[in-house]
Amino acid sequence: MEHTEVGVIILTYNDWQNTLACLECVHAQSDMPRRIVVCDNGSDNEVADRILEEWSKLAERLGLEEPVEVYGSDASGAQLVLLRLEEPETLAGAMNTGMRFLLYDRDCHGFWLLRNDSRPESFALAALLRHLNDDDLKQPIGMVGSPQLVGDSDILECAGGGRWSRWTGHQIPLDKGLERHGLSDRKEIAGKLDYVSDASCLITRDMAEKIGLFDERFSGFYEDVEYGIRAKKAGFALNWAPGALVHRAGCDASNLTPFLDITDDPELSPEDDVKFIRARFYLLRKAHPVALIFMLAALPFSWRPLRTRRGRRRLVMRAALDGAKGKMK
Repeated sequence: MEHTEVGVIILTYNDWQNTLACLECVHAQSDMPRRIVVCDNGSDNEVADRILEEWSKLAERLGLEEPVEVYGSDASGAQLVLLRLEEPETLAGAMNTGMRFLLYDRDCHGFWLLRNDSRPESFALAALLRHLNDDDLKQPIGMVGSPQLVGDSDILECAGGGRWSRWTGHQIPLDKGLERHGLSDRKEIAGKLDYVSDASCLITRDMAEKIGLFDERFSGFYEDVEYGIRAKKAGFALNWAPGALVHRAGCDASNLTPFLDITDDPELSPEDDVKFIRARFYLLRKAHPVALIFMLAALPFSWRPLRTRRGRRRLVMRAALDGAKGKMK
């Protein structure tokens, strides 16, 4: 089987079971990637060792070369690589480490980002590649996203990505909560995309070289939204591939709301509350600073989490102010 010109980057942290399940799906693709990199974001040694051990067994069964272990910024031309970061980085930082690693390979013209809880169906990569060309989009396509399904269900987490409200900072996943057979028109969704979800996202080398990598000041929230906004400003179109279905093992169908407003979740930790709100206001600062005045003034009165979770009022307000100032740590 011929290989494509795409390198796969699977992000993982202290979770060998999901990582191996994702690897099995990637190795089962109808169009084989040129290279596969598991970017381990500072996992415990025993977890990283288990990933390498189980992946080696899988490669042997498939008749492939044994995966190699590489640390940090070291280089390797191997097809299968476990890229280990000695200390955990932000999600954006881990994605960037994987992309930098593959950018050294000049024959690698695209990067397929996957979270380790993603289970792409066997024709997912072929569908993503097919939608890198679209006569309906006048600008060059820089990113293509996948429809993401909640676990093994037919319920959508999103149709490739979503929209972003430039006045409130909300990110709005498209077609969230619908059944896969009830997807909106492909052209309609492509025209609405402000960002592509980084849980399954094909990025072209051309775009990455022109706009750079993800902003590492984000800490697990909004980095894909900022990247999509930056891509569109640079003249790239965003697209999605209806046939590139990905099942998300880590998603819960009980929390499907129209807005991805994570702070509505009473179980969210104070630390993640801070990261989410700080990232939301930081993105407004970068992409639409005029909205900051409106949001900061309205925050104490209109945001439901502040009214229902008074114990975190001061924490949330401080996070919003930090994000508005660009203070991300």
